[in-house]
Amino acid sequence: MHFTTLLIEPPGTDSQLINLMLAPEKFHVKTAECGPVAWNQILENDPPDLVIVDTDLPLTGNVRIGAAQLLDLMSERPRWRNAPNLMLTSDSSSAIFQQSNKKSVCAAILKPYDPRRFIQEVYNCIRKQLDAHIKEVNRQHIELGTEIKNVAKMYNQNAIKGRLKGILNSLERHFKFEEEFMLQHYYPDLDVHQKGHRQIFAKAKELIDEICHRDQVITGDKIDLIIENVFDGVEDDKKYIAFLYDLLESLTNHITTANPISCAGN
Repeated sequence: MHFTTLLIEPPGTDSQLINLMLAPEKFHVKTAECGPVAWNQILENDPPDLVIVDTDLPLTGNVRIGAAQLLDLMSERPRWRNAPNLMLTSDSSSAIFQQSNKKSVCAAILKPYDPRRFIQEVYNCIRKQLDAHIKEVNRQHIELGTEIKNVAKMYNQNAIKGRLKGILNSLERHFKFEEEFMLQHYYPDLDVHQKGHRQIFAKAKELIDEICHRDQVITGDKIDLIIENVFDGVEDDKKYIAFLYDLLESLTNHITTANPISCAGN
């Protein structure tokens, strides 16, 4: 598997059991035994695919951070606010269940729990997160293409130059967004894809800089040239999208296999 989890769980039987359950699934598991340690990891690391939080965290020492506080702290950090959280609790009246409607909480499980249910929820949460990533990649592709094509409809030269510079910044952010996910999930063609990104960005920057630093009228032909160069690497993105859908299919198949349909009474 290509996924990472952060397990925020006090040391003991539950922690050992969860590690044993995740080991055969080949997840990369990072652990934190209390709120302050978890918070340090959040400050120092990129978000994982899933955060598993036990609500029964010890509240000892000078710095006391419980599960609800961790959720609030993560929500304040741009890179962590969308990380899905799977909550484990021994209190059926816990406020965590009331928070399960929050975007960041993908599921809440009452202890003691069925190991099969736990693994199913792990896969469900990660599958939803991966599906959201695929939709965001596609959204960014559409947005970039639309922005560039809309420039061809503009007449004000200063407005065109400003929009082109904005598109260049959006392109750079898009490439960074993709490459961070590729790196974290062992995308096999990462080096080739990064090289393609650099070439596309360099060519787009060259064309846009040339246009923006000249006093000549910006014609449709020049905009078409930018469109052609920006989308030269579309085949590479098709490979990446196929990789993402393969991951999504593997998660979906695992969930389906783990929950076979049976007849009543059997």
